[in-house]
Amino acid sequence: MEDKLYAFNYTKNRDKLFANLVSIIDGVLADGVVRDDEVLYLDTWLLEAKHIINNGVIKSLSARVSDILTDRIITDDEREELKGSLYKIQKDILDIPDVDFYSVESDLHLLNGLCKGLIADRQLSDDEIHYLDWWLTQNGILKNNYPGKELYSLIKSILSDGVITKDESSKLHTTLIDFTGCDLDSGVVDGLATRLPINADATVNLTNKTFCLTGVFMAGKRASIEMVIEKAGGKLSSGVTKNINYLVIGTLSSRDWRFSSHGRKIEKAVSYRDRGEDIKIISEEMLFSVLP
Repeated sequence: MEDKLYAFNYTKNRDKLFANLVSIIDGVLADGVVRDDEVLYLDTWLLEAKHIINNGVIKSLSARVSDILTDRIITDDEREELKGSLYKIQKDILDIPDVDFYSVESDLHLLNGLCKGLIADRQLSDDEIHYLDWWLTQNGILKNNYPGKELYSLIKSILSDGVITKDESSKLHTTLIDFTGCDLDSGVVDGLATRLPINADATVNLTNKTFCLTGVFMAGKRASIEMVIEKAGGKLSSGVTKNINYLVIGTLSSRDWRFSSHGRKIEKAVSYRDRGEDIKIISEEMLFSVLP
């Protein structure tokens, strides 16, 4: 049974990484230029992609990126060569047999990867914003449901007057960091949980309130955190129902988490919240700010 579960999880995580990479490349190429920071991002991301690094296509890309960075100078010729290679790598990945690129789950991985690629150079150009708008417009399911719904709404608001201001671009950039958990200014390539759905202004009460936890917590194992909540007067639920008061998202993401930086519990909680249920989605930090 454990072997079957491992094989299932391995396949899911492998497929997630392949889908992520296809769209990371999409995001990197969206403005037609491969920048230094984007090459560095690809190098670091590939070094951490253990589930797919033994694939021949990925090995060749990783070796090429590492070679470009060896002398710490990226020439224009190297940029153009890498850009051509990335288009080919995309096609080669999509041709890998038995990899899921066509499910709703895969669409979420593709969106996550695209957003990572768009912010890999720590900025958003107008072309990249328009590309994300086009990409979401093509996917009816994503743009009408979490997390695409929030991103799509913000982008449409930004584009409504035909002018993208610096503040609007900065706001979208921050939103993409919150969604992907990819905070490059803090040195995090792919390691923080999503903050996109968090009710940042929520008041957190403990007594007789029901909490559900998801993700990986900096404070320790989930079981020990649940014990602290109970001692402080709170109740616990193993799953998300309309009767819980708070869903708490751990600070850290995990490559084994089904949707990378957001999971099923978050998706379900957002759905209940959108239907008017009194569920607050809070961060680990918000929880611990009220724990004794």
